[in-house]
Amino acid sequence: MHKIFAFNPLMQYKITYTVDRKRNAVHIQKLGKFRVEGLDQIPENAELTTANLIERNGDYYLHITAYIPKGPKVENKKTIGIDLGVKDQVTFSNGVKVSYSVPQSERLKKLQHYFSRAKKGSKNREKLRLKISKEYEHENSIKKDITNKIVHYVVSNYQYVVFQDDDIHSWQKLYGKKILETSIGGIRDALKRKASTPIEVDRFVKTTGVYLVCGNVVEMKLSDREFTCPSCSSWFGRDVASALVIKDKGLCLWNAGETPGDDRASTSSMMEYLQSIPHVKASAAMNREALTARSG
Repeated sequence: MHKIFAFNPLMQYKITYTVDRKRNAVHIQKLGKFRVEGLDQIPENAELTTANLIERNGDYYLHITAYIPKGPKVENKKTIGIDLGVKDQVTFSNGVKVSYSVPQSERLKKLQHYFSRAKKGSKNREKLRLKISKEYEHENSIKKDITNKIVHYVVSNYQYVVFQDDDIHSWQKLYGKKILETSIGGIRDALKRKASTPIEVDRFVKTTGVYLVCGNVVEMKLSDREFTCPSCSSWFGRDVASALVIKDKGLCLWNAGETPGDDRASTSSMMEYLQSIPHVKASAAMNREALTARSG
């Protein structure tokens, strides 16, 4: 459905192409000057090198390679555990839950309907194909923006970021549409690349149904959202408990000490940031859930 055509690479900045930030324009050798959008994405201190002019779905894009000086790594010894899921896409060990989805738009559904009825090989069918591709691209851009903003907050505030190597590919087979609308695999992959110290817990490590206070383990159905230990009577919320277990397992793997912090302040600032992201709903776990889960 997506057709992409790339021109010859522009190998040297200020010779094969130049960027004029003030006028929002680029000049490309042998092609001339063009007005563009998106130059504000390039930091002022970036060193521009090569670029590629790409035609995609009837639109033109200039992909610029830029080197940006690395900022200092986060070294505050703060740790966050992250549980990825289907009901709530991200649950943090401080009790914050994040849910979001970018469902197919009504416009896309209509375009797909018209496309299925259009005559094969006709100009109208090709126009519809381009419109569908652009609509998919728009929805993917929204999901990428959500991913980038969530990951940015995490890696900017926590040195140790612990998550589990979940088999998201299998999730897609079971919950295809739900996973497609969230792209939670992108969050995990971005954390691997960007966190100061990413810690990945093996997918076969038991993290669901673990009683943090006494260490007992119980089998849970997907529909079970909370559980009470029969021996110590501790009450747990499923996802926050899993995030705390993931955090604990990760710290054991890394043998890292943790700097204690004000969980209430951490939760409050995280909630405020996440709630500012379009399409994202952030909530705090019930006090009973958060306090009981932390007691271990």
